[in-house]
Amino acid sequence: MTDVSSLLLTFLREAWMALAAAFLAFALLAGIAQMLRVSSASVLGANLWVWESISALLSIVVLGLFTFLGIPQIVSALQSSLPGAGGCGPISELGTLASGLIGGLAALRMLKAAFTSMLSASIGGSSSFANALIECGEALFGMILASAAIPLAAWFLGTC
Repeated sequence: MTDVSSLLLTFLREAWMALAAAFLAFALLAGIAQMLRVSSASVLGANLWVWESISALLSIVVLGLFTFLGIPQIVSALQSSLPGAGGCGPISELGTLASGLIGGLAALRMLKAAFTSMLSASIGGSSSFANALIECGEALFGMILASAAIPLAAWFLGTC
């Protein structure tokens, strides 16, 4: 069971690293595009476009900071609050496996939400930061529900 959990968690870590690298690339591209938009709008004398581009650039920076500073802290805090296992035997191993997988999947889902928002901003659309926060909230709610389900399953199945 521990081999399976370590294999799955390694896969989720690798997926998180790949998605984080793609997020960083798209964040840089979106930042460059907004800076070019600011310079072209200032040459044309369009003040509204300048401030629109500056606000989009600020939202890209805030989204990047949330992604790389906020998401790992949120997941580690919730991961430590998930019950590891109660009892002994197979239910203990299943509880440990479930809590690890729940944390890994929630981290990946939160990064995917931020990546989708950044991808939208990099192609010139709105950054949809609110949608990313809503999806992160859904992932957190799922982790909270799972933290209640693990002890209930241990109680139902019986522990040593």
